[in-house]
Amino acid sequence: MAHNDGLIKQIDSINNLSYQNKIANTSNYLKIYQDNLSKAQKINYKIGIADSYYNLSLIYYFQGKYDLNTKYMLKATRLYQQLKLKNKQANSYAEYGYQLKRRDMNSAVKYMNKGMRLAESIKDEFSLSGIYDNYGVLKEMQNQLDSALFFYNKSLKLKEKLKDNHGIPYSANKIALVKLIQNKPLEAKTLLDYAYKVRKEIQDVYGIAENLNYYGFYFKQINDDEKSISYFNQAIEWSKKHNFLYLTQDNYKELSGVYERNEDFRKALETFKSHVEVKDSIFNSEVRNKQSELDIEYETEQKEREILIQKAKLAEKNLWILGGFSLAIIAILLGFLFYSKQKQKTVQLQKENELKDALLKIETQNKLQEQRLRISRDLHDNIGSQLTFIISTIDNLKYGLKDQDEKIINKLTSLSGFTKETIAELRDTIWAMNKDEISFEDLKVRISNFIENAQIASNGIDFEFNCQEEFAPISLSSLEGINSYRIIQESINNALKHAKPTKVSVEVLFQNQFIEIIIKDNGIGFDEATTNFGNGINNLKKRTKELNGEIVVTSQLEKGTTIVLKFKKK
Repeated sequence: MAHNDGLIKQIDSINNLSYQNKIANTSNYLKIYQDNLSKAQKINYKIGIADSYYNLSLIYYFQGKYDLNTKYMLKATRLYQQLKLKNKQANSYAEYGYQLKRRDMNSAVKYMNKGMRLAESIKDEFSLSGIYDNYGVLKEMQNQLDSALFFYNKSLKLKEKLKDNHGIPYSANKIALVKLIQNKPLEAKTLLDYAYKVRKEIQDVYGIAENLNYYGFYFKQINDDEKSISYFNQAIEWSKKHNFLYLTQDNYKELSGVYERNEDFRKALETFKSHVEVKDSIFNSEVRNKQSELDIEYETEQKEREILIQKAKLAEKNLWILGGFSLAIIAILLGFLFYSKQKQKTVQLQKENELKDALLKIETQNKLQEQRLRISRDLHDNIGSQLTFIISTIDNLKYGLKDQDEKIINKLTSLSGFTKETIAELRDTIWAMNKDEISFEDLKVRISNFIENAQIASNGIDFEFNCQEEFAPISLSSLEGINSYRIIQESINNALKHAKPTKVSVEVLFQNQFIEIIIKDNGIGFDEATTNFGNGINNLKKRTKELNGEIVVTSQLEKGTTIVLKFKKK
């Protein structure tokens, strides 16, 4: 009995670890709470089982494993209900609802309401102070600002009543930001000051950093750029001192915007570069941690597989030794029986190993896909943002130099156009990276949009695009899709640049598993015997080679050019 009491205290201690600890390293805490659940189940400690379910659900949520998150949260809720622990049941409903806010808003509202009503029925003010706050977030996300303020204020009053000095600033800041949206800056400032004062009194290091950021944002919104710059710099210094990297990169980004608004482009660029550097350091750290986790998982899997194989071989060896000392007929019969069983075990073990290999491969592919998506987001957020910043800077320079040399203005216009084209190319690349497969319907829409834009930019040229309807259910790999699109794009661009056509057509056919794309123009053409093909045609051939296809370019002077691409769909 004493042993169980000690184990119960240990289980409760682990279940009551702080929220920040649980989400700081989900991989480590997943194993801890799985062990905790096993210990609670072994002694049939039901409160410990329910709390472990709840914590496992929380960890799976932050790992993005939403099916397991839902499974364990519902297990926890049902067990809390059986144990008549209404306060914990209310919290589990409300937490699950809050977790659903970006995936299914209707379900999020439903579960939060269930939790709220249950907590209100037992007058659990501590739980309600957090539930009201989170419910206000849902209302703000739905742009129901008055409702959001109602629940934020209810939460704040409860926290003040309970003297929850850690919770009070969160509610006060949320109300302040809504007041700022409603163009009530004086009320917003009063609330920000209140939150900042409480956080300084309790020496909440992270909270102070957060409120300095809010002050910078506040003064930016009311166009007091001098104070905004001062507070963002204080926030950067404080965040760097305490290694709050996410806040540091956000402060640099906001500060860059203030400098740009004041046309201090040198400082705007410097602070934006600092934002990118800090953000990259966060990304690289996450990648290294993820790689270490994958290495550990793989090594563990390999060791488990080797142990299973060694056990199978040892059991088989023992079986043969036993059979050798048995009587002839009995030995043969028993040997055959045991050998058959052992063979089945070995086959079963091999199947289990094959299944584990397959699952490991699938998991690795999923994680590689996550990394690919992360890289594409980073391309969009970092390089895309920097290119947009360059365009903005060039346009400002053009405006500032509008009375200067026309050659300079033309050069800046050319640079701006080239940068915009680069952004379009980047978006096409990100579009392809984000997909394992590209449906021909998607590709058709992409081609149509490109042709429409080309027609708008090229007055007097008639464009035609024909595609067999049978293409709708066909899918291409991302490589096939992007290469097909680039070949069409480059062929049309070459025609517009060199051929002086009045008509350009694109036709897509599907014949016996082969895809055929025909691009024609009625331009000036060229002499195939005397013309040296430049980078344009060579690029087409290079992309065709990647498709394992063939491309034929034919042209006649004054009659135009025809390009036929043919490749087999994999």
